[in-house]
Amino acid sequence: MPESCMPDIPDEIWERIISLLDHDRYLEPLSIVSKTFLSITNRLKQTLTISEPTLHFIPKLFCRFPNLKHISFSNFPGSPDSILHLLSHAHFPLESLDLSNNKFFPSDAIRGLPTSSLSSIRSLKLSKLTVLNDLDLGAIAELMGNLEELDLSDPVDDYNVSGDLDIAGGCLGITDDGVDLLASKLCNLRKVNLSGNYMISDKSVMSLAEKCLNLEEIVVKNCTFVTQNGVGFAFRSCGNLRSVGLLGMDLTVSEISESLACARNLSVLDFSYMDVSDELLFAIAKASIPLKKLTLYHCKDFTFVGVLSLLRSYPSLEYLALEGVYWVSDRSIIDLSKFLRQASTVKLSFCSRLTSSAFFTMLKNCPSLSSLEMEKAGMGQQSFAVSNVYNPGIRALILGSNKTLSNECLEKIALSCPNLELLDISDCPAITRKGIGEIVRHCTRLRHLQMSGCLAIKSLGIDAKLQKLEELHASGSGLNDEGLIVVARKCPALIKLDVTNCSGVTSKGVKEIVYRCTRLREINLHWCRDMGRDIVAWMVFSRPSLRKIVPPCGFVPTENEKSLFLLHGCHVCQP
Repeated sequence: MPESCMPDIPDEIWERIISLLDHDRYLEPLSIVSKTFLSITNRLKQTLTISEPTLHFIPKLFCRFPNLKHISFSNFPGSPDSILHLLSHAHFPLESLDLSNNKFFPSDAIRGLPTSSLSSIRSLKLSKLTVLNDLDLGAIAELMGNLEELDLSDPVDDYNVSGDLDIAGGCLGITDDGVDLLASKLCNLRKVNLSGNYMISDKSVMSLAEKCLNLEEIVVKNCTFVTQNGVGFAFRSCGNLRSVGLLGMDLTVSEISESLACARNLSVLDFSYMDVSDELLFAIAKASIPLKKLTLYHCKDFTFVGVLSLLRSYPSLEYLALEGVYWVSDRSIIDLSKFLRQASTVKLSFCSRLTSSAFFTMLKNCPSLSSLEMEKAGMGQQSFAVSNVYNPGIRALILGSNKTLSNECLEKIALSCPNLELLDISDCPAITRKGIGEIVRHCTRLRHLQMSGCLAIKSLGIDAKLQKLEELHASGSGLNDEGLIVVARKCPALIKLDVTNCSGVTSKGVKEIVYRCTRLREINLHWCRDMGRDIVAWMVFSRPSLRKIVPPCGFVPTENEKSLFLLHGCHVCQP
């Protein structure tokens, strides 16, 4: 739109309107409308993910987006030091920094950041670092005194890297002393994830509980030496504690019940791979905490009676995960669902005794439900019929790996959930074009479709009404050129396409997609064989919106080609 054709509206009003958009991906199309919109969207962009394709453009990006608040290096393959050095001159109002999946915590580079940026950081993620130790925690405590959220989970602890002990300072891993130092200096901490740090003990939990008076969430999954003593102390001492995540811990009712009753603000309990007795569930029910979210992931030793008692005590529960529970059956779901009328998310995956009867019972009895997961169940079979099912509130269904999920069942789902936005039916071999055709005909709001491994689906069908579909994951499916042509013509909003290992896909179908889908940003053609070598260059030059291409078999770009493609804003890479 030329500037002269723009309505005479002040920039401040446009900025307020555009700021209502709920995702950064909507800013880019607006930025090309006019110079005014370009300037506004540049100011509004707050999140930047640093990856290999963006490396050469970092200085320009830092200049273009002056108000970045959230920067992530989690997908960056190299050392972040050089980019952090550039960041030191930017003076961004940083609120969060994600350095996950790196080798080390870059303490020296972090020290170079402006004091204003360091003091404004509220969230720091250091998950899956190769080496993380007490010296790093000391640097964090010294430099980021206003931290509120800290993720130190799942360190790799691989000390076979170059210069390991010199860099690690001779200290292998995080210990109680390091956590105690953190707790002493970071008194504003609200959320801490220490999962996978095998050298910490109850002392770490107690230090956080004693010294971080605002502590709301603590996750200590797979921490061998953290026991119910530390958790119980946190229950008793943290008046603001709202969420606890545990894995593999033994909780004795006689030891924990009194402590649990002290946690007056506890609303989230996340238990994984634990022995959870009915007595413990009774104690949780008796504690009368404001429970909103309960996860029992592959836990054992409890029964229907314990779960029913708990649900009766908490009819306002909003989230329930009963995953990998062998006794959960269609009949038990009839009773449990009566107490889940306020639940918005329910996860029942890996419960092999459940069939379509349980699924439609949940839809019928839970009017607030928006997301339901039933992977690896018995969808397509039924032990009793459920009629008059209509739930317009359902937005997401995760139904992957249901080997008996049928076309007839999928048709009933399409009629029951007309406002569906996300559907995962990956690895459901019985689904064909007929079944998926009913979904794409009735569920016109669908944005994300996952049908990987569905070999019987070759096309979505010509009746598809998918004006809003943004992501299609069809790796290892039967999708062919005819099917891609349908997608190209019916899915104008497509942003991401994955057709890895689709033997029926050739250059013909891919060209139709690239030509018609003007918003396409990512395409994965890995293991697609019947394509010429020139297809990659053609895609890059034909579709300016493309940002990432995983090329087909036989194409390995040279360094010169990679550089040329990057100049056009597209990263061509191996999976």
